[in-house]
Amino acid sequence: MGELVTLVVTEDMGFREGIISSLSNDPIKLTFASTFNDAEDLLQDKKNRISTIICDIPSEDCHFETALRVFKRKDFAKYVPIIGISPLASSKNKISRQLFFHLMSAPVHEQILVHTIEAGNSDFKRYQALLNEVKSRTSAIGLIQSGIFTLKTLQQAEALTTMLSLACPDPSAVALGLSELLVNAIEHGNLEISYSQKSQLLENGHWDEEIKRRLQQDKYKDRFVQIQFSRTPDTIEIIIEDQGPGFDWQKFTQCDPAKFNSKHGRGIALAIAMGFTHLEYNEKGNRVKAVVNL
Repeated sequence: MGELVTLVVTEDMGFREGIISSLSNDPIKLTFASTFNDAEDLLQDKKNRISTIICDIPSEDCHFETALRVFKRKDFAKYVPIIGISPLASSKNKISRQLFFHLMSAPVHEQILVHTIEAGNSDFKRYQALLNEVKSRTSAIGLIQSGIFTLKTLQQAEALTTMLSLACPDPSAVALGLSELLVNAIEHGNLEISYSQKSQLLENGHWDEEIKRRLQQDKYKDRFVQIQFSRTPDTIEIIIEDQGPGFDWQKFTQCDPAKFNSKHGRGIALAIAMGFTHLEYNEKGNRVKAVVNL
């Protein structure tokens, strides 16, 4: 595998130069494209290992979000985290936050950008490890009919994601959505890290440190996530329940995902887009049933 590369998508030379200047003191390899169409060629070239994408969000271009949605549906682009940077004077609420790994306002502080890219690279590597693990396994595990599992850590979540996704008809698609649900159950459920807190921790480079710290605290250390897997002739059901306070899930499932503007729904949107037919939450919001039609 080659060196990780950050792709900057922009037609604005000032924006491009600003990114180069911000990262001049850091060993982050950059490549550039003017449009998402140009970016497709770079992503499909196996010589490139593009692990994050930075794009500037035009304040007036009404076609930008449509172009980004088309781009994100491509198989070669759906696993690459995108960092959106919008002009300070513009409203980030005009565009769906679900499309992005993270949204920032210009001007961007150098270290915040570096930490955000590093976090995006970490997500990319997690996705790739999951996909590679799924592809390397045999289909024998697909014979599983039912089971109950518990986990506490992100590493355990990755291992279980591999096993359960292999029991589904399209393992690669299910793996990412299932991973997002399990990660959310640990981070936002059991460890009670809010989405605004996560954004701040990512920008400060303290995200991994905070996860480890909370896993050792008395309040959280004994909490676990329970997963129930069951197969019927027509469906596969995966029920995930954490021991956190829950959340107001109605906001994120009863509206049009294409128009949803909160950071909170990214995991839900990914889960629905990546292999699950639908999701069902309990009233509290700490239990979700993910369904795959066979």
